[in-house]
Amino acid sequence: MNEQQNQQPGGGPPQASGPQGGTMAVAPQPAAPQPAAPAPRAAAVPNTRRIFLINGIGLLIILVVAALIYYFWHQGYYFYNTDDAAVTGTIANVAPPQPGSIIHVNYGLGSTVSQGANIATLRAANGQTINAASPIVGTIIQEGATPGEVLPAGQPLAQVVDLNSLYVTAYVEETRINDVHTGQGVDVKIDAVSGTTFHGTVTRILPTAASALSAIPTTDYASGNFTKTTQRVPVQITLDGYQGHTLYPGLSASVTIHVHD
Repeated sequence: MNEQQNQQPGGGPPQASGPQGGTMAVAPQPAAPQPAAPAPRAAAVPNTRRIFLINGIGLLIILVVAALIYYFWHQGYYFYNTDDAAVTGTIANVAPPQPGSIIHVNYGLGSTVSQGANIATLRAANGQTINAASPIVGTIIQEGATPGEVLPAGQPLAQVVDLNSLYVTAYVEETRINDVHTGQGVDVKIDAVSGTTFHGTVTRILPTAASALSAIPTTDYASGNFTKTTQRVPVQITLDGYQGHTLYPGLSASVTIHVHD
């Protein structure tokens, strides 16, 4: 007997005729396997936070370098700084006009004296009394007179300085001395007076290098071992005032000269 396949109404599975004229169900054919869908790929989103951070750091470095370049240019162009400076003053020597033996010392170290004050009395060989007088008003900063000591004419027995007329001497490199002129403003700091900035004015530029004023030559040209060094020119700075402080010759200082306003 031939087998027949009958389609069931309603779309059911096809039926096959059995040997007894009945029908039997036909197993549905398995569907062909479908290819697996690819796994979703993560979106390639740039790490903007990291980019911003790197760019920010780079920009900050550029700004810092630019600020440093500007600062050093500004300082070098508008100011000249040196700590090769000291408080100085006009020091006057007290000496006998004639040779004689010291018989009395009238003022000691640190004494304030007037112009013409007799610092020491001497006796000449002929018995004449000689006075060693101070040529200026000031304070005795050095005194070595000893009674009985015999001094030749003109030999200093004391030194006097006017503490009210002190100034600062700064030594400016010869490569920058053309930038310095009288009348320029100066800021002065003195090591012995911390936390205070004094103000002054350039009043004098000595027409010689400091090495030429030294009692001991700093360069030996005759030896043949000459090494060129930058010379320094003394510049005198007059202070506007002491701001209530007492200053003495020899105190170390640092200065800032306003070379360009």
